[in-house]
Amino acid sequence: MEELLCIGCGATIQTEDKGKLGYTPQSALEKGLETGELYCQRCFRLRHYNEISDVQLTDDDFLRLLHEVGDSDALVVNVVDIFDFNGSVIPGLPRFVAGNDVLLVGNKKDVLPKSVKDSKVTQWLTERAHEEGLRPVDVVLTSAQNKLAIKDLIDKIEYCRKGRDVYVVGVTNVGKSTLINAIIQEITGDKDIITTSRFPGTTLDKIEIPLADGSHIYDTPGIIHRHQMAHYLSAKNLKYISPKKEIKPKTYQLNPEQTLFLGGLGRFDFVAGDKQGFTAYFDNELKLHRTKLEGASGFYDKHVGSLLVPPVGKEKEDFPALVKHEFTIKDKTDIVFSGLGWIRVSGPARVAGWAPEGVAVVTRKAII
Repeated sequence: MEELLCIGCGATIQTEDKGKLGYTPQSALEKGLETGELYCQRCFRLRHYNEISDVQLTDDDFLRLLHEVGDSDALVVNVVDIFDFNGSVIPGLPRFVAGNDVLLVGNKKDVLPKSVKDSKVTQWLTERAHEEGLRPVDVVLTSAQNKLAIKDLIDKIEYCRKGRDVYVVGVTNVGKSTLINAIIQEITGDKDIITTSRFPGTTLDKIEIPLADGSHIYDTPGIIHRHQMAHYLSAKNLKYISPKKEIKPKTYQLNPEQTLFLGGLGRFDFVAGDKQGFTAYFDNELKLHRTKLEGASGFYDKHVGSLLVPPVGKEKEDFPALVKHEFTIKDKTDIVFSGLGWIRVSGPARVAGWAPEGVAVVTRKAII
């Protein structure tokens, strides 16, 4: 069969995988062949609705793109998920962007409890970025979904880029495309910088959004990070790890040798210490279940997929084993389950956090 190419970006047309380059529904493919205007779904939405949808890069595409970013004199806008910094880190980014300024954008600020101070989240993201070898020129907190602080972000980008091009990079599932769409809407609505919905230079690996001074914002496809909780869940259950509403904290009075199960996605053990309150910050619909530490592993094996959900059905079959991370806590500390939420420990206490193999459990100074 002759290879069909999208006339918008040059990607090979395919009808099998929505998350990969060149996807178009079968009905659209047939219509495109009739009219001679064959676009992939990504280009179609871009042309008609100014909507940018994320696609996934292979490792080779990703390395080629990073080299391109590294060879440019540009501002790099790195979008991360406030709930999943570890799963948001782009491997090798500090090495490739050396010499270029990085603006770090923490997305999904709107789902944090209102008692969380922006300064504490900003400080945490800055510290984590430094640990990963990144030295951001600034950190901006935003919500792509609710278009929160989008104008502030645009002003910050304008200030930091100093007339240069801008590359927006991020892993899949951090809300990068929603953020880009919000930026486009803000720019086109207020300043009419973009003159057409048909962005020029829409190529296989990036989208160019022209700016008034002849520079561009380049939107790049989402990079796959293999250690994200999102990869283990169906689209239906992603809601448990991508909250859309403000999280309502729940406090549990625990005795030593008690366990809290976070659905079937994770587990928190109070190993030793005085009886105390532990405050859990997770999606409001995620069911937490308290039980005894003794026999907790057997309890999990018996009830995962039924009492402890998600995972359910086929998810459960492919779900990795939970791995234990133990901590000795002295002061108020958050035990962060990457991509899921956190539990605040007042301390002193010995505790353990369990998460799927490859998914990080880390500590930070309590942000509330």
